[in-house]
Amino acid sequence: MILGYAAILVTVLLWSGFFISLKGGAISALQPADIALVRFLVPSLILLPFVMKHKAALKAVPNKYLTGIVLGSGLPYLLVAGTAMHFAPVAHGSALIPGTLPLFVSAIAVLFYQQSLSHHRIIGLSTVLLGIFVFLLSNIGEEYNWSQLQGHAMFLVGSLMWAVFTISARVANLNAYVCAGFVAIVSLLMLIIAVGFGWIDSYLAVTPISSWPWEELFSHAMLQGVGAGLIASFTFIYAIKIIGAEASAAFGSLTPVVATLLAVPIFGEQPDSLTWSALILVTCGSVVASQIFMKHELTQTYRPPLHR
Repeated sequence: MILGYAAILVTVLLWSGFFISLKGGAISALQPADIALVRFLVPSLILLPFVMKHKAALKAVPNKYLTGIVLGSGLPYLLVAGTAMHFAPVAHGSALIPGTLPLFVSAIAVLFYQQSLSHHRIIGLSTVLLGIFVFLLSNIGEEYNWSQLQGHAMFLVGSLMWAVFTISARVANLNAYVCAGFVAIVSLLMLIIAVGFGWIDSYLAVTPISSWPWEELFSHAMLQGVGAGLIASFTFIYAIKIIGAEASAAFGSLTPVVATLLAVPIFGEQPDSLTWSALILVTCGSVVASQIFMKHELTQTYRPPLHR
């Protein structure tokens, strides 16, 4: 059990590092496309042999689910989340993306899979909605902060994309590393094409290699490619096996708090009382919406059909 809790702790730290990395890229000369490069290059190189070995499993998955997997956790998702960090602080992004995930997953489950929701889960999701409303209130000042509102909207779109990935990956029933490798490889190819045709901006593409910020790129590669892309996948799966999916999901809901605390010394962010209130509401709502308090209630267990 101790190893299971250690694994979920490492996972939360790495997930928090993901948002720290996105914010670091947002306040530097690097573009979201540059962060995407280091995010997907490392897993692509490491997992390519593994993906090639399991091509048959990938071919057996319907294209709509493979598309959902790439859309929800690949290049499109990273570009949306990375761009949003230009408009809002870490506390908002780390809360609105993972914190509202149960809300969007439940909406998809109800609308497309006729999944029922228990009163317990409804209470949790309602708390998340209240937290979102408080975040929107934080934009009110002498003048409404439309720029930050744009960031909030993009974070919510990112959460919806992640929900699509969550459902698609669950239905596809792929090995975690096959899934991660497939996303990384396809996203890297998409990135090369998009930058090559000038569809998205890239600082690295127009800067001599000798002038690249190598130390910054290395830190992003460690946090994004190795940390969030590889290690977190293993530690989260291991934690689920040891302490269960419900407890793992509940502990994972602490990511916004950890990311916010890390952003204080790293970026000098000072969340106000309204932000902390919204953060607590979203986090607590996510914990309640998980299954940790009512493990034996059947309506809490989401089971979409497998594709085979």
